[in-house]
Amino acid sequence: MVETDAPPTPLPDAPSTTAAQSSSFASQLGHGIVLIGKDELTFIKAPFRKKNIKWDILAAAALTPLFYTDEQVANQVNPAWHDSGIAISNGIMGVEILTAGGIFFTGLATDNAHAKDTGVAAARGVADAVVLYGVMKPIFARQRPGTNNNEGNFFSGNWKNGSFPSGHSMFNWTIASVIAHEYPKWPVVLTMYGLASASSTLRVTSGVHFPSDVVAGGVMGFLIGRYVARQEHHFSGDASSHTRTNKITRVEDAILSHVSFGVQ
Repeated sequence: MVETDAPPTPLPDAPSTTAAQSSSFASQLGHGIVLIGKDELTFIKAPFRKKNIKWDILAAAALTPLFYTDEQVANQVNPAWHDSGIAISNGIMGVEILTAGGIFFTGLATDNAHAKDTGVAAARGVADAVVLYGVMKPIFARQRPGTNNNEGNFFSGNWKNGSFPSGHSMFNWTIASVIAHEYPKWPVVLTMYGLASASSTLRVTSGVHFPSDVVAGGVMGFLIGRYVARQEHHFSGDASSHTRTNKITRVEDAILSHVSFGVQ
């Protein structure tokens, strides 16, 4: 019997952890893009649903007086308030973003599914708001305060820097709505909605938006946040919805049950 020193059969390489993580990230990113696309389609269709016609009329009735008084309000704004108002409103947005991010990373560190889900829902809501805002701004092309005697004309060709709706107002109210919905305790709700209200008001007193801009942006942001927060399984691996329900959310649900986004 002849013995040979044959090399051992090589074992198959273990799956690359880095490759698996990259594949998982790409999969989640693709899923997120699809979700945002579906959200935008839902938002575009919502105003045309029969159930929402009365809300369209109510929104138009509420905004019309603001459009007529926008110029008067803009003329009353003291230019000395502009710089401080812009700085504070930007700071408030930063606080809201850091709050949502802090909730998410705390969830990662403590393996808290509810916190992770809240952070991802806030990010999804902001992404939805950014896309919607980016489409609406060039369509309405409204003049900013300080141009053409503060008339705030629509379709003025100001498609790069339109005033309607207010992006700050929309983004702040989106984040506030998500967090207030997920943590519906009065201190949280009052803090988040108080910050969003302050930021919206400051966009007017800083001379960069008209009242109708911030009201429209705030309402849309609130509805976007509520819609996204009510969706389940934002974070991969979560087994159930983590939405907390109490008197606050029940009142909001009772009101918004009359608004149809076309989702069961």
